[in-house]
Amino acid sequence: MAVAKKSVAKRAVISPARTGVDWKSLYLYAVCLITLMVVLFSVISFINGILGVALPESTYIDPYATTAVKPDAAALAVQESNEQRRAVRGMLGSLVTFAVAAPLYLYHWRQTKTI
Repeated sequence: MAVAKKSVAKRAVISPARTGVDWKSLYLYAVCLITLMVVLFSVISFINGILGVALPESTYIDPYATTAVKPDAAALAVQESNEQRRAVRGMLGSLVTFAVAAPLYLYHWRQTKTI
């Protein structure tokens, strides 16, 4: 005797369509976009600081200035060291910005995966 198997029709469960804006997703993706942009700009600023330390800008000397106005070698050295100090401070600021923005980005990006 052959036993006939009953086929059970599976009914698809249809959840009601959501209307409106999903504010949580919008918030998470907006924060991700903003923090990613901050991270990118801090990396660019850090690279610019490295270039400022490695290749400082040359100081401008006016060839038509009188001898009383022309800067001496000591003044040029001080100006160059000040430019390098500014570049190092900019690099540290970029690192701090990166250290704050990168974890915020990673946290919010992981939260978008759980939605």
